[in-house]
Amino acid sequence: MKIKNNLSELIGNTPMLKIKTERADWEIFLKLEYFNPAGSFKDRTAQALMNAAEKSGKLKKGMTLFESSSGNTAKALAMLSAARGYKFVAIVDKHAPADKLNAIRAYGGELYFCADDENSKGGHLVDVRRNLAKKLAKECGGINLDQYDNPENPQGFYDTLGKEIMEQVPDLNILMGTVGTGSSLSGAGRYIKEYTDAQIIALEPKGSSHFSPHGHGYFISGPGYPVGAILPKNIDTSLFDKNDYVSDSEAFNTMRFFAHHKGLLLGDSSGMLLYYSMKYIKDTPKSNEIKKMVLIIGDSGESYLAHAFNDGWMIKNELINKQIINDLSEFYI
Repeated sequence: MKIKNNLSELIGNTPMLKIKTERADWEIFLKLEYFNPAGSFKDRTAQALMNAAEKSGKLKKGMTLFESSSGNTAKALAMLSAARGYKFVAIVDKHAPADKLNAIRAYGGELYFCADDENSKGGHLVDVRRNLAKKLAKECGGINLDQYDNPENPQGFYDTLGKEIMEQVPDLNILMGTVGTGSSLSGAGRYIKEYTDAQIIALEPKGSSHFSPHGHGYFISGPGYPVGAILPKNIDTSLFDKNDYVSDSEAFNTMRFFAHHKGLLLGDSSGMLLYYSMKYIKDTPKSNEIKKMVLIIGDSGESYLAHAFNDGWMIKNELINKQIINDLSEFYI
């Protein structure tokens, strides 16, 4: 294996894992993005945004970065800021997972908690965080890279993730991912669409508002967008051939199944994808032609140990569902 000269060279070129199902006419491949150094596909976001800002001269040594993030983007920016000589401040709220906040601190990043008061409840809290990041950057002479609307975010996934997927599974039929800012699936999906006839399937948590103005609260913490918040500009829905929803219970029980029975500790977005891929394939007539599906596995389950993998928490929130586990056991062999 080639020796790397800096941390940035470790980002990308993540492995692809083929998993077995009961359906001989389908092959499912997992693009394991938690092999990135900070543990998620958001390492690609951080690198793309920082590289572009450095190249343009907007980001200079010693400057402070301010970014609104629920966890993985902030974690990745904190890592690269430490490696490249910047200061980093994450604008977060009380809903952010404690493990991710601790990781940001471990990299030397600072946390600025946005108050959940009457003017920032519900979905609008996301907008308050975003606006606060821009305001603090301006007041402090820093920079807000803006993962939500900065076109360098999806471009980074186009340049790296999309290309890697094509190299690993050039004859794929379906690319499936979850959407938050929408950058990963929009960027990689655009690359895939340019070279194949593959379908792009976008998933969000049941209760999210990307594809419907009606929603409700949900526990899934990575993907999705709350009702009332301004949707990111980076999501390109014209690329998506199909969109659908996965519930908290479906995602969390799938995460638990794969940890207990397959040795794969995966995050909530991965639980969504693996549950829905089972549902999708079971609803598809059997064929003599083998089709290939690639799932973008965004992060590992290490940041979700207190929730989805906590029996007490799952029982308290009435999320345990043995039927889901049984269905998964029959499908994933």
